[in-house]
Amino acid sequence: MRRNWVLHPPGDEAHRLATALKINPLIAGLLLRRGLSDHGEIDRFLNPSFEHLQDPFVFVDMAKAVERIRQAIRQKEKILVYGDYDVDGITGSAILYPVLKKLGADVEVHIPHRMNDGYGLNRDSLEKLLRQKFTLVITVDNGITGADEVRYLNEKGADVIIVDHHTPKEEVPPAFAIVSSVAGGKGDNNLAACGLAFKVAWALLGSLEQALEYLDLVAVGTVADLAPVLGDNRIILKLGLPLLAKTKRPGLRALMEVAKIEKHFVSYRDIAFGLGPRINASGRMGSPLAAFKLLTTENPLEARNLAQILDQGNRDRQRVEADAFEEAIGQVEMDPGKEEQKIIVLENAAWHEGVLGIIAARLVERYRKPAIVISLKGNVGKGSGRSIPSFSIYDAMLPHETLMVNFGGHAQACGLTIQKENIQALRQSLNRADYKMGDLSEGVDLAVDGQMLAADIGAPFLKALGQMTPFGPGNPKPLFVSKNMKVRGEVRKRGKDTLQCWMTDQAGKITLEVIGFRSYGRWMSDGQEKSAVDIVYQPALKTFNGITSIQLELEDWRSG
Repeated sequence: MRRNWVLHPPGDEAHRLATALKINPLIAGLLLRRGLSDHGEIDRFLNPSFEHLQDPFVFVDMAKAVERIRQAIRQKEKILVYGDYDVDGITGSAILYPVLKKLGADVEVHIPHRMNDGYGLNRDSLEKLLRQKFTLVITVDNGITGADEVRYLNEKGADVIIVDHHTPKEEVPPAFAIVSSVAGGKGDNNLAACGLAFKVAWALLGSLEQALEYLDLVAVGTVADLAPVLGDNRIILKLGLPLLAKTKRPGLRALMEVAKIEKHFVSYRDIAFGLGPRINASGRMGSPLAAFKLLTTENPLEARNLAQILDQGNRDRQRVEADAFEEAIGQVEMDPGKEEQKIIVLENAAWHEGVLGIIAARLVERYRKPAIVISLKGNVGKGSGRSIPSFSIYDAMLPHETLMVNFGGHAQACGLTIQKENIQALRQSLNRADYKMGDLSEGVDLAVDGQMLAADIGAPFLKALGQMTPFGPGNPKPLFVSKNMKVRGEVRKRGKDTLQCWMTDQAGKITLEVIGFRSYGRWMSDGQEKSAVDIVYQPALKTFNGITSIQLELEDWRSG
């Protein structure tokens, strides 16, 4: 789908800010578009410090949670950390487990199996786990929608501490403590569950310096969960990514090796497309305990073996995902009413549960609509939903909760269990609802932050732009347009569908490398090999084998 380019050139306010701070007007415009105009706020954004991290005891129930955990340690109670099977839950569990061990706790970790247990607190699993006499259960990345399960644990004599960033349903679980910004409305609401686990670890250890040992894991979980790169998350990633590159954790080192990530620098993209998918693959295609063991082992040999297992699981996931995605596209294209569908709802008995979220996300990317993808097993379907940035799929689904067996999630993602007989009713109900069409259509437009001449894309500008990294949700990558660019030489295909070429300006004086992920097929079908084109891109400095050069990451193009 072609996107409309909406240019946001720096205005008068940006030029005044640029003059005051002695920065490029394009950079000033980017800061203003992120709501930053105060000089102090801008300085904290561009130069984040650990001192700017929010105190963990800002969370309303943090003191209660810490005291209950310390009491359990003193009284030799058995503690269960009940994580989730995605990267956020696994990294959060991998933070709390060693911290509790270090403090002398009798603690075990349970990571539910996606197929056998499903998302969140599972009653059958809890019943079996309670035979081990746990009296304190700490949930990580789940629990906030499990009011019945928390009530069951309480009845069996176990207190519950919920560490979760998801949105609660109408009834907040009767937990002993809830560490989340939704409890009391205080605390940074950008944090993923691993970030909340980091806060709990910091509070338990009583020292930020000691807690920083786990910042590499927080960075991995934060990126993989697509948490906003705002507030504490920006500090965690800006300062945590360099620590990740230097990590001594055998599991992460081994995983970086199989993912072919340069060990001197780890980027947001390296986590999003390298480390994250491999950790997630254990929860999608096999047992998530393999990933948990990888992140907590101190044995390099075990780490290498586990990294190989996760790497193979990721290859299996890619194959299964590719087949399912093609089938999903076929379903959408064969629907005569596809243009009228506001929310895509698909089901298939052959689809693997482990790839549903990925398929939904790719459908959102392709069709610019929210998507729900359901795998059927007999008369029961399990599904995942994803949404466009401006539309809350959680809010859209909530009024239809009676059609589902289970449902939970947040604005951009949800999970559900549903009887087969109710899927069509859910599809019809969702698409009859009166949504703001402006919300649904937003995201088709491509925001462009300014126009640049090729000659202006130099190292000084890119170093200043680099201060705004890492880019991600909430701090989107800046995009610029350059007009009448021409391909110099041959357009090459790199990997599955990556485009790589060199482009020169109209005068032929400036030549720059261009790379376009998932772009080769469309480029060639457009017949753009030799014609002049206007290109939208993210510019950056790249370093390979010690050599630094400029690279433009292609986002979109059209005939010049």
